Amino acid sequence: MAKIRTTYSMRTDVMNLLEAAEEKTGIPWLRLLIRAVQRLVKHNRKYIRYSGRIRYQKRFDEKTKLPIPKKRVKMRLLEAEYYYFQDLRRVCVLSISHVLAIAVFTYLQEVVDDILTGKNDGDEDGDNYPLVNYAIIKKCLKNITTFRIWWGVPQDLELLLTR
Repeated sequence: MAKIRTTYSMRTDVMNLLEAAEEKTGIPWLRLLIRAVQRLVKHNRKYIRYSGRIRYQKRFDEKTKLPIPKKRVKMRLLEAEYYYFQDLRRVCVLSISHVLAIAVFTYLQEVVDDILTGKNDGDEDGDNYPLVNYAIIKKCLKNITTFRIWWGVPQDLELLLTR
């Protein structure tokens, strides 16, 4: 699979949490980040919206009124991971950096705890390529083209493809 180089603007507190988690688990912070994002999608549908303007992270701390420190972070993502993040931007109507921050603040500790206690959620911890089952399927009906985004393979795939 090809890798895509990209850059995101990450809050420094998010990066600090990821680096601390990498030190605890021995797993690269990027892999931990992807697992946290998968949990966000899997367990919490409240961020999914289908319309509106892209919402970005707050620029200033509400209490101190000071700018929230951020830095540009370079990443090399597998093509499927890159497009997964792009899809999340569209589906959640949030900037990718905002999605990543929410995932880290909400699910990173859970991911770390599962790794340290040896719990294995087959979708995440048992696979070096957790998004290998990502696909976009194009279907044309008369003069209408539709696309289906698959974030995993469902058990009833044949039935779904015939619809």
